[in-house]
Amino acid sequence: MISVNPLTRTTPLRGRDHELRTVRDLLDAARSGHGGGLLVTGPSGAGRTSLVERAVDESHGLTVLRARAAPGEGRLPLAGLHQLLRPALHRLPRLRPVQRETLTRALDTGDPGAPLPLANAALGLIAETAAEGPLLLCVDDFHLLDAPSRETVAFAARRLTHDGAAVLLSARDGDPDRLAGIPVLRLRPLREEAVLDLLSDASREQASELAAPVAVTLARAAEGNPRAALELLEGAGPEQRTGAVALDQPPRSRGELTDAFATALAGLPRATRLALLRVAADPHAPDPESAAPAETADSDEPGPAEPSDHAAQDPAEPSDHAAPEPADPGSGRDPASPDPFEPARRAGLLTDTRTRTDLAHPLARSAAYHRASPAERRSVHRDLARSHEAAGDHGRAVWHRALAAGAPDERVAAALHEQARRAVDRGGHAPASLLHEHAARLTPDPALRGLRLTDAARSAWLSGDPDRARRVLARVLPNQDTVGPGHVEAHTVQVRADLLRAEMDLRSGVAIDAFQLLGPTADRLALSDPGAALRVLLQAGEASCLSGDHERFFATARRAGDLAAEPPGEPDGADRPWDRLVLDYMTGKAAMFQGRHREGVVLLERAVEAADRIGDPQALVLGVIAALLRGDHVRTRALAGRAASAARRTGALTLVPQILEFLTYAEMWFGRLSLAEGSAAEGLRVSLESGQDNCASHHRGALAFVAAIRGDEDACREHAGTALAQAGEHDVGLPAGLAAWALALLDLGSGRTSEAAMRLRALARSGPGSGHAAVRLLITPHLVEASVRGGVAVRVNEAVETFASWAEATGQDTARAQVMRCRGLLLEGEEANRYFESALDLHGSGYCDFEEARTRLLYGGHLRRSRHPGRAREHLHTAMEVLDRLGARPWARQAREELRAARGSTATRESSGVDLLSPQQLRIARHVADGATNREVAARLFLSTRTVDHHLRNIYSRLGIRSRVELSRLVGP
Repeated sequence: MISVNPLTRTTPLRGRDHELRTVRDLLDAARSGHGGGLLVTGPSGAGRTSLVERAVDESHGLTVLRARAAPGEGRLPLAGLHQLLRPALHRLPRLRPVQRETLTRALDTGDPGAPLPLANAALGLIAETAAEGPLLLCVDDFHLLDAPSRETVAFAARRLTHDGAAVLLSARDGDPDRLAGIPVLRLRPLREEAVLDLLSDASREQASELAAPVAVTLARAAEGNPRAALELLEGAGPEQRTGAVALDQPPRSRGELTDAFATALAGLPRATRLALLRVAADPHAPDPESAAPAETADSDEPGPAEPSDHAAQDPAEPSDHAAPEPADPGSGRDPASPDPFEPARRAGLLTDTRTRTDLAHPLARSAAYHRASPAERRSVHRDLARSHEAAGDHGRAVWHRALAAGAPDERVAAALHEQARRAVDRGGHAPASLLHEHAARLTPDPALRGLRLTDAARSAWLSGDPDRARRVLARVLPNQDTVGPGHVEAHTVQVRADLLRAEMDLRSGVAIDAFQLLGPTADRLALSDPGAALRVLLQAGEASCLSGDHERFFATARRAGDLAAEPPGEPDGADRPWDRLVLDYMTGKAAMFQGRHREGVVLLERAVEAADRIGDPQALVLGVIAALLRGDHVRTRALAGRAASAARRTGALTLVPQILEFLTYAEMWFGRLSLAEGSAAEGLRVSLESGQDNCASHHRGALAFVAAIRGDEDACREHAGTALAQAGEHDVGLPAGLAAWALALLDLGSGRTSEAAMRLRALARSGPGSGHAAVRLLITPHLVEASVRGGVAVRVNEAVETFASWAEATGQDTARAQVMRCRGLLLEGEEANRYFESALDLHGSGYCDFEEARTRLLYGGHLRRSRHPGRAREHLHTAMEVLDRLGARPWARQAREELRAARGSTATRESSGVDLLSPQQLRIARHVADGATNREVAARLFLSTRTVDHHLRNIYSRLGIRSRVELSRLVGP
């Protein structure tokens, strides 16, 4: 367990590089025969003692005179000076007799006598010590020394600026004035990243798990104070650290500094302590009607608890960690001050701003709240609830009513649960999860408690915190004995928990496991709750479809259709929009994958319209997929943008990478490579942050696809390899199919046409876990091109007819143009020309420059081989220019080679230096020019450091430079 060392009480020096350099410079100056002074200041727990200890540890070659204020010695005159000078007393004979006598008498008797003679004598002894070699004189917690020692040390510190002496003092902020003239180094709050590193180190040393969102909450509660962060970590229980149980608000702390603040608070008048408790419970609360509202607690409440053992400790501040001493410790009320905060202000426990009064230290806030008695806390929360109700903030009023409840209370729990639902629109799913969990704590009925815990887990999952979601879910129905007599309620809880588990497995685990879990659940629900059963079948269908097991998906869609058949007396399905959406979506997708394209288009269009009407993010996700499957990429982009905005607004971060999957596909279909890459990169980042490995595989596959079009072989193989490995581990066929398609496209663009044909033939025959019906459909144009150009015997006619059926059903001109291109490739002579010309006519009303350029490339090659070089040059030159502009380098190179063979000019505008770089190289160059390290560039672009190193060597070679400085000048940030 990490704890404060009783001798050093030091805090790890994370994030203090500047301060360490300053101290080392001071030591180096002393070693060089110069010297100087430095006063380190900062609040309790900022690390003053740690910095002084580090200076002593690194004082190699220096004589060290040091003192540390000890609790209880502040009242002993000259105790601090005695501690400081004791190692040098053997040098007393070197002093002049009057100085020797003055210093000896003062240290022996504790009587400082006249201040100046004593200060001169102490300075003389220190100077004699410095004359023998470099000296470090350091005093920790200078403000706690006895007064004569402070005066003497300050006198010497201002004069020891030469002769190889370094003076290092530490003191609390604002103390003391008598050190004016000595340079000050203030320890400012650490950046959040440094606090997170500190918490990670501490939890690793304790061999305890600390969930990332919990670490962030603790880091923010610590307000940049390292000791506060460690004591807040100590105050968090094991389940709170993992996120299974929510942290207290404010978080509880445990440790020496917390104890010191508790001691200081215990010495304040009761009215002051209650006023501080109110501030700690809600710093933003409206002004109370009276100065100390909690003073009038309900008569049946017990009085405040007696002071704990902590309150009986010596109130003197321990080194670097104690709270300020209170004014008039142990007094009752302060009759001279009507303001109950005044004693706390005098003790330095409060800060006042224009808008509010708050406790000056995060651990003071924790101590003020958690060291109060339960009765005092409940009374304050009741008062705060009344204040918020009077101010019209019913949400916070409900929260404080919940905290005021001393036992389970269904009325309060129901209000809090309803408030959690409303919180989604205001603050997102993360705060809603905490509200749901607290509602569950106050729920008397076990089954209803399980439902509310499931809601807490779902909100945690949607907020992007899967670890917390799984741990909260583990507390739902640990065994049937805890459920109570309500069998239907227990059944409902189990179903909802299973549904959430399956949804998480679908996005981050083995997809088919989710299917296996959901099938029996749908059977159990079919009679009692058909709507819920339909939602279960939706998730089961998505699991089988993601896996690529379409036979199971078709069976699941049939079950959904049977379930939704309207029983006599049931209201029309139009009154159940979600049921209608799910049914149309599933049956429409099944029709598409089974080749019933016209039927599928109609059903999926109805699903798109239903999702648009419902408008919540999860419905819109289904609408996005339906629009994409029916080939409406314009609608896909519009719905995806709306869905992403709604998901971000409500904090449903888990949905964002799912939405970006389909937005990326739409952008790729448009040929907008940069937008597709941007969507995929963001999707990958959010997928990894939210623990959605299967979504991450999708986005890696998409990044591999874009890299293939651009001819970036290293990036394509790296992304595709990672996607295939992850997809294979989790048995997900869609991202596996996309990654394999990207590798085939890389071969096709690089002229390895026979290899591309073999890859695509294998993909066209792929089964569950390695392919997907949508991929098998959409690879058709590439399969035809690779087999024809590579001379590989592949049966493609059936695939072309299936693709043509889908294209005609969707009515999308770009897809119809690809059909004409395929037919042209499979024919010769003028008959082929007619199909190519029809393809170009359709491209004219389409919207994808990339596909039109590829059609011109293939048509131009056909015309050249048919001995029509003039017509060939026209198409090939246009294709070359468009492909150059799009950054599709392999295809542009093919167009250039065909153009040369047709005796056409391949001249383009002269390239500047950066024009020589590939798009991937240019992105890397710009990051490096902006000052990023290779490792940082790799993290930003989701590449390996080795790949970035390789690209950077090629960049230097291509641009004829040898350093990052030259690259920065040429490329710019």
